[in-house]
Amino acid sequence: MEVLTDEELAILAGPGGLVVSPYLAALSDAEREVALRTAYRGLLARGIVDPPTPEALAAAIGEPTVELHVRQDVLSVVTLRRGAGATVCVARSTVLGQDYWYAHVVRDVVLVEQVSTDGQHRFALASAGILGDLLLDAAVHPETADGTGPEIAVADPDEPPTEVVEHLGSALVRADVVMRVPDDREPKLLGLFTGPGGAWVLSAREASGGPVVARPLTRAALEAQVRELAERAVSTAAAVASAAAGAR
Repeated sequence: MEVLTDEELAILAGPGGLVVSPYLAALSDAEREVALRTAYRGLLARGIVDPPTPEALAAAIGEPTVELHVRQDVLSVVTLRRGAGATVCVARSTVLGQDYWYAHVVRDVVLVEQVSTDGQHRFALASAGILGDLLLDAAVHPETADGTGPEIAVADPDEPPTEVVEHLGSALVRADVVMRVPDDREPKLLGLFTGPGGAWVLSAREASGGPVVARPLTRAALEAQVRELAERAVSTAAAVASAAAGAR
């Protein structure tokens, strides 16, 4: 599949959405305008979009945009991305840096999107049946061992207790994981800290003001929790698709 940039996707998919745009977010308004114009020329040159016809330009007089004719394979990516009934979002930090991973679930298909900090978006298609495996690969270090110790309440996530810092500081992968659905308000956030030193999870509900709890998990319990989240995303997406079909 095509690798698309922040600015190319801003043209193809429009503003908004769940996916981060790290390159565009760092630009001023003037720089953003230049980047979008350059991206549009690049899309034309690569044959991803066709220039608007004179008829389309005439019909768009007074309108803010002109409808683009997008190459079918790229249009399919944009359509799946926009039509997801559930999206699993992962922000990853490792010793090599940070990136972002998304699984857009549409019925029995998953569009996987990986975003680098320079705004490069890479896509792949997979069956929804293997989302659990994909999410484990994305969010959990492959050599994760069992976590040990008591559960700890973290009153201030910005200043966690020393014992939490000692455990989490040995993690090789930190993954902030959340499942998002259309019009949700307070999705449950999971912070996974994994590596050969053990597995810990921090959980809270976004914008709820509730406490953050850090607790160790065995490798088996961690995998079960990640797979349960994946199964919930798939079942939620299926329910959204069924409801949409029934409303037609």
